[in-house]
Amino acid sequence: MNNRLLTLFLLLTSGFANASAPTQDFSQEPLVQRCMGMLDIYRDEDFDAYVAAFPEPWLGIFGEKVLKNELSARHQKYMNTYQGKPASIVIEGIDPVEPTKIEKERLGAVEGKEVSIEISNERDTSSSTSCKFLRIGENWYFRELRL
Repeated sequence: MNNRLLTLFLLLTSGFANASAPTQDFSQEPLVQRCMGMLDIYRDEDFDAYVAAFPEPWLGIFGEKVLKNELSARHQKYMNTYQGKPASIVIEGIDPVEPTKIEKERLGAVEGKEVSIEISNERDTSSSTSCKFLRIGENWYFRELRL
């Protein structure tokens, strides 16, 4: 009886091992492209492009000094980790997220999405992170990308 169970187990699990889940190509999704663009903004420490990615009231809410400091910190982290270019970036998915109460009240956000990515450097160190975007009116705006 044990051999039958073992045979059944092997048959069942071998089918799962050989079946590979289809991989979805997210590369043409506009929010994915914008997320990849944010990595370039971090690399180049491009303040004008950084501010332009956010909703208009963002600069007024946080102030130029805070945003410049935040971008500088992201730039340093990016350069220390990736030395200018990640070895690989894998898009893991795009998922809906609920905007926070303050994002709804202060910015008028009606919807949120997160682009989940895994980034690897030349030392084969990888980390999972995500770009968060908010829909305000008819437009999508960048919210955050932590490295």
